Amino acid sequence: MIVTVDIRYLESLIAIVELGSIARAAQAQNLTPAAVGQRILAMENHFNTELLNRSTHKATPTEACLSLLPRMRHIVSEYRELNADIDYSGVSGKLHLGAISTALTGIIPGAIKQLALTSPGLILQIKPGTSNSLYVDLTERRIDAAIIASPPYKLPREYQSLLLRDEPLILLSNHAPGSNIREKLLQNPYICYDSQSWGGVKARQYIKDRKIRIEPCYELDALETIKTLVQQDMGVSLVPQWAGLGLSTSNLQAEVIKPNHYRRQVVLLTRVSSSREKVVTALSQALMAS
Repeated sequence: MIVTVDIRYLESLIAIVELGSIARAAQAQNLTPAAVGQRILAMENHFNTELLNRSTHKATPTEACLSLLPRMRHIVSEYRELNADIDYSGVSGKLHLGAISTALTGIIPGAIKQLALTSPGLILQIKPGTSNSLYVDLTERRIDAAIIASPPYKLPREYQSLLLRDEPLILLSNHAPGSNIREKLLQNPYICYDSQSWGGVKARQYIKDRKIRIEPCYELDALETIKTLVQQDMGVSLVPQWAGLGLSTSNLQAEVIKPNHYRRQVVLLTRVSSSREKVVTALSQALMAS
Protein backbone atom coordinates (compact mmCIF):
# COMPACT_ATOMS: atom_id res chain seq x y z
CA MET A 1 0.00 0.00 0.00
CA ILE A 2 1.34 3.43 -0.98
CA VAL A 3 0.78 6.18 1.58
CA THR A 4 1.23 9.83 0.69
CA VAL A 5 3.11 11.76 3.38
CA ASP A 6 1.67 15.25 3.82
CA ILE A 7 4.00 18.06 4.93
CA ARG A 8 1.75 18.43 7.98
CA TYR A 9 2.65 14.88 9.02
CA LEU A 10 6.29 15.92 9.19
CA GLU A 11 5.31 18.94 11.29
CA SER A 12 3.43 16.67 13.69
CA LEU A 13 6.38 14.31 14.13
CA ILE A 14 8.78 17.20 14.70
CA ALA A 15 6.38 18.67 17.28
CA ILE A 16 6.23 15.36 19.15
CA VAL A 17 10.03 15.13 19.29
CA GLU A 18 10.38 18.73 20.51
CA LEU A 19 7.48 18.70 22.99
CA GLY A 20 7.92 15.14 24.27
CA SER A 21 4.40 13.78 23.84
CA ILE A 22 1.63 13.25 21.33
CA ALA A 23 -0.83 15.13 23.58
CA ARG A 24 1.33 18.26 23.71
CA ALA A 25 1.98 18.14 19.97
CA ALA A 26 -1.75 17.81 19.33
CA GLN A 27 -2.49 20.80 21.56
CA ALA A 28 0.17 22.90 19.78
CA GLN A 29 -1.29 22.03 16.38
CA ASN A 30 -4.93 22.39 17.47
CA LEU A 31 -5.63 18.72 16.72
CA THR A 32 -6.80 15.70 18.70
CA PRO A 33 -4.18 13.21 19.93
CA ALA A 34 -5.91 10.57 17.81
CA ALA A 35 -5.44 12.65 14.65
CA VAL A 36 -1.75 13.17 15.38
CA GLY A 37 -1.37 9.47 16.16
CA GLN A 38 -2.91 8.59 12.80
CA ARG A 39 -0.42 10.86 11.03
CA ILE A 40 2.50 9.11 12.72
CA LEU A 41 1.07 5.69 11.91
CA ALA A 42 0.74 6.69 8.25
CA MET A 43 4.38 7.76 8.19
CA GLU A 44 5.50 4.53 9.86
CA ASN A 45 3.62 2.59 7.19
CA HIS A 46 5.24 4.71 4.49
CA PHE A 47 8.79 4.21 5.79
CA ASN A 48 8.08 0.68 7.01
CA THR A 49 9.68 1.36 10.38
CA GLU A 50 8.75 2.61 13.85
CA LEU A 51 9.40 6.30 14.37
CA LEU A 52 8.37 6.60 18.02
CA ASN A 53 8.96 4.54 21.14
CA ARG A 54 5.61 4.24 22.89
CA SER A 55 6.64 1.99 25.80
CA THR A 56 6.36 4.85 28.32
CA HIS A 57 4.01 7.79 28.87
CA LYS A 58 6.40 9.89 26.80
CA ALA A 59 6.79 9.44 23.06
CA THR A 60 10.50 9.36 22.27
CA PRO A 61 12.08 9.17 18.80
CA THR A 62 13.56 5.91 17.57
CA GLU A 63 16.99 5.75 15.92
CA ALA A 64 15.25 5.75 12.53
CA CYS A 65 13.36 8.91 13.46
CA LEU A 66 16.52 10.66 14.64
CA SER A 67 18.25 9.84 11.38
CA LEU A 68 15.37 11.35 9.39
CA LEU A 69 14.88 14.39 11.64
CA PRO A 70 17.48 16.81 10.14
CA ARG A 71 16.16 16.32 6.61
CA MET A 72 12.54 16.58 7.79
CA ARG A 73 13.30 19.88 9.54
CA HIS A 74 14.95 21.15 6.36
CA ILE A 75 11.95 20.15 4.22
CA VAL A 76 9.50 21.85 6.58
CA SER A 77 11.68 24.97 6.72
CA GLU A 78 11.85 25.17 2.92
CA TYR A 79 8.11 24.62 2.65
CA ARG A 80 7.40 27.46 5.06
CA GLU A 81 9.52 29.79 2.94
CA LEU A 82 7.48 29.16 -0.21
CA ASN A 83 5.09 31.96 0.76
CA ALA A 84 7.99 34.39 0.75
CA ASP A 85 8.93 33.28 -2.77
CA ILE A 86 5.40 33.93 -4.05
CA ASP A 87 4.75 37.16 -2.16
CA TYR A 88 6.37 40.10 -3.97
CA SER A 89 6.76 42.10 -0.78
CA GLY A 90 8.63 39.18 0.80
CA VAL A 91 7.27 39.95 4.27
CA SER A 92 4.32 37.62 4.74
CA GLY A 93 3.85 34.22 6.34
CA LYS A 94 5.34 32.95 9.60
CA LEU A 95 8.68 33.78 11.13
CA HIS A 96 9.85 31.46 13.89
CA LEU A 97 11.58 33.62 16.48
CA GLY A 98 13.29 32.47 19.65
CA ALA A 99 13.56 34.90 22.56
CA ILE A 100 14.96 34.98 26.08
CA SER A 101 12.50 35.78 28.87
CA THR A 102 13.45 39.45 29.31
CA ALA A 103 13.00 40.07 25.57
CA LEU A 104 9.48 38.62 25.73
CA THR A 105 8.32 41.43 27.99
CA GLY A 106 10.85 44.21 27.36
CA ILE A 107 11.59 44.16 23.61
CA ILE A 108 9.14 42.07 21.59
CA PRO A 109 5.80 43.78 22.44
CA GLY A 110 6.93 47.03 20.82
CA ALA A 111 8.27 45.16 17.79
CA ILE A 112 4.96 43.31 17.31
CA LYS A 113 3.10 46.63 17.39
CA GLN A 114 5.51 48.07 14.83
CA LEU A 115 5.20 45.04 12.54
CA ALA A 116 1.42 45.29 12.65
CA LEU A 117 1.79 48.69 10.99
CA THR A 118 4.62 47.97 8.54
CA SER A 119 4.22 44.25 7.75
CA PRO A 120 0.67 43.12 8.61
CA GLY A 121 1.09 39.90 6.61
CA LEU A 122 3.95 38.71 8.82
CA ILE A 123 3.15 36.47 11.78
CA LEU A 124 5.69 35.93 14.55
CA GLN A 125 5.66 32.48 16.11
CA ILE A 126 7.69 33.00 19.27
CA LYS A 127 9.54 30.30 21.18
CA PRO A 128 10.86 31.17 24.67
CA GLY A 129 14.13 29.71 25.93
CA THR A 130 17.62 30.38 27.25
CA SER A 131 20.33 31.91 25.10
CA ASN A 132 22.17 28.59 24.97
CA SER A 133 19.15 26.53 23.93
CA LEU A 134 17.89 29.04 21.37
CA TYR A 135 21.30 29.22 19.73
CA VAL A 136 21.14 25.45 19.26
CA ASP A 137 17.61 25.79 17.86
CA LEU A 138 18.88 28.34 15.34
CA THR A 139 21.81 26.18 14.22
CA GLU A 140 19.48 23.20 13.79
CA ARG A 141 16.96 25.36 11.84
CA ARG A 142 14.12 24.97 14.33
CA ILE A 143 13.80 28.75 14.36
CA ASP A 144 14.60 31.50 11.85
CA ALA A 145 16.05 34.05 14.26
CA ALA A 146 16.83 34.46 17.96
CA ILE A 147 16.94 37.33 20.45
CA ILE A 148 19.58 36.22 22.94
CA ALA A 149 22.51 37.36 25.03
CA SER A 150 25.54 37.70 22.80
CA PRO A 151 27.51 34.41 22.83
CA PRO A 152 30.74 34.43 24.87
CA TYR A 153 32.72 33.32 21.81
CA LYS A 154 33.22 34.36 18.20
CA LEU A 155 30.27 33.50 15.98
CA PRO A 156 30.72 31.28 12.92
CA ARG A 157 30.76 33.20 9.63
CA GLU A 158 27.31 32.01 8.61
CA TYR A 159 25.67 34.01 11.42
CA GLN A 160 25.24 37.73 11.93
CA SER A 161 24.11 39.71 14.96
CA LEU A 162 22.34 43.02 15.42
CA LEU A 163 22.83 44.79 18.75
CA LEU A 164 19.46 45.54 20.37
CA ARG A 165 20.45 46.45 23.93
CA ASP A 166 23.67 47.08 25.81
CA GLU A 167 22.82 46.42 29.45
CA PRO A 168 25.12 47.34 32.34
CA LEU A 169 25.71 44.87 35.15
CA ILE A 170 24.08 46.14 38.35
CA LEU A 171 23.89 45.16 41.99
CA LEU A 172 20.17 44.80 42.67
CA SER A 173 19.21 45.30 46.31
CA ASN A 174 16.41 46.41 48.60
CA HIS A 175 17.71 48.54 51.49
CA ALA A 176 20.45 45.94 52.07
CA PRO A 177 23.10 46.47 54.77
CA GLY A 178 26.49 47.66 53.53
CA SER A 179 27.92 50.99 52.39
CA ASN A 180 29.23 49.83 48.99
CA ILE A 181 28.85 47.01 46.45
CA ARG A 182 31.51 44.79 48.01
CA GLU A 183 30.07 45.09 51.52
CA LYS A 184 26.54 44.40 50.30
CA LEU A 185 27.69 41.24 48.52
CA LEU A 186 29.53 40.05 51.63
CA GLN A 187 26.90 41.01 54.22
CA ASN A 188 23.74 39.74 52.49
CA PRO A 189 22.56 36.43 51.06
CA TYR A 190 23.66 36.22 47.42
CA ILE A 191 21.08 35.32 44.76
CA CYS A 192 23.13 34.11 41.82
CA TYR A 193 22.11 34.69 38.20
CA ASP A 194 22.92 31.25 36.73
CA SER A 195 26.70 31.28 36.36
CA GLN A 196 26.52 28.88 33.42
CA SER A 197 24.18 31.11 31.40
CA TRP A 198 25.69 33.54 28.91
CA GLY A 199 24.40 36.53 30.85
CA GLY A 200 25.43 35.07 34.21
CA VAL A 201 29.04 34.66 33.09
CA LYS A 202 29.51 38.43 33.45
CA ALA A 203 28.44 38.43 37.11
CA ARG A 204 30.64 35.43 37.88
CA GLN A 205 33.62 37.15 36.25
CA TYR A 206 33.09 40.32 38.29
CA ILE A 207 33.09 38.37 41.57
CA LYS A 208 36.21 36.49 40.51
CA ASP A 209 38.03 39.65 39.41
CA ARG A 210 37.24 41.39 42.72
CA LYS A 211 38.25 38.29 44.71
CA ILE A 212 34.94 38.32 46.59
CA ARG A 213 34.40 35.02 48.41
CA ILE A 214 30.66 34.32 48.59
CA GLU A 215 28.46 31.27 48.18
CA PRO A 216 25.08 31.68 46.48
CA CYS A 217 21.96 30.92 48.52
CA TYR A 218 20.01 30.48 45.29
CA GLU A 219 21.10 30.11 41.66
CA LEU A 220 18.62 30.44 38.81
CA ASP A 221 18.34 31.58 35.19
CA ALA A 222 15.18 33.65 35.69
CA LEU A 223 15.71 37.38 36.09
CA GLU A 224 12.11 38.21 36.94
CA THR A 225 12.18 35.65 39.75
CA ILE A 226 15.46 37.10 41.03
CA LYS A 227 13.84 40.54 41.06
CA THR A 228 10.95 39.18 43.14
CA LEU A 229 13.33 37.52 45.63
CA VAL A 230 15.26 40.78 46.08
CA GLN A 231 11.99 42.68 46.57
CA GLN A 232 11.10 40.23 49.32
CA ASP A 233 14.42 40.96 51.11
CA MET A 234 15.78 37.48 50.36
CA GLY A 235 19.18 38.86 49.33
CA VAL A 236 21.08 40.83 46.69
CA SER A 237 22.02 39.91 43.14
CA LEU A 238 24.31 40.88 40.26
CA VAL A 239 22.17 41.06 37.12
CA PRO A 240 22.03 42.96 33.81
CA GLN A 241 19.76 46.00 33.80
CA TRP A 242 17.29 44.41 31.43
CA ALA A 243 14.47 46.04 29.51
CA GLY A 244 11.35 46.04 31.65
CA LEU A 245 13.15 45.93 35.01
CA GLY A 246 11.05 48.88 36.17
CA LEU A 247 13.28 50.33 38.89
CA SER A 248 11.15 53.46 39.25
CA THR A 249 8.09 51.47 40.32
CA SER A 250 9.71 48.62 42.27
CA ASN A 251 11.51 50.57 45.05
CA LEU A 252 14.67 48.58 44.31
CA GLN A 253 18.17 50.03 44.28
CA ALA A 254 20.51 49.47 41.34
CA GLU A 255 24.23 50.26 41.49
CA VAL A 256 26.02 50.10 38.15
CA ILE A 257 29.12 47.93 37.93
CA LYS A 258 32.12 49.31 36.07
CA PRO A 259 34.08 48.88 33.81
CA ASN A 260 31.95 48.29 30.73
CA HIS A 261 33.18 44.79 29.84
CA TYR A 262 30.74 43.37 32.41
CA ARG A 263 27.79 44.59 30.33
CA ARG A 264 25.38 42.12 28.67
CA GLN A 265 24.63 42.66 25.00
CA VAL A 266 21.26 41.46 23.73
CA VAL A 267 21.33 40.73 20.01
CA LEU A 268 19.16 39.52 17.16
CA LEU A 269 20.96 36.53 15.72
CA THR A 270 20.22 35.38 12.17
CA ARG A 271 21.89 33.52 9.32
CA VAL A 272 23.88 35.59 6.82
CA SER A 273 22.35 33.85 3.80
CA SER A 274 18.61 33.37 4.00
CA SER A 275 15.84 33.22 1.42
CA ARG A 276 13.80 35.34 3.87
CA GLU A 277 16.13 38.30 3.91
CA LYS A 278 13.27 40.82 3.56
CA VAL A 279 11.46 39.27 6.53
CA VAL A 280 14.58 39.45 8.69
CA THR A 281 15.11 43.07 7.61
CA ALA A 282 11.51 43.94 8.54
CA LEU A 283 11.95 42.30 11.95
CA SER A 284 15.27 44.09 12.52
CA GLN A 285 13.76 47.46 11.68
CA ALA A 286 10.78 46.84 13.96
CA LEU A 287 13.03 45.85 16.84
CA MET A 288 15.21 48.93 16.42
CA ALA A 289 12.16 51.20 16.21
CA SER A 290 10.42 49.74 19.26
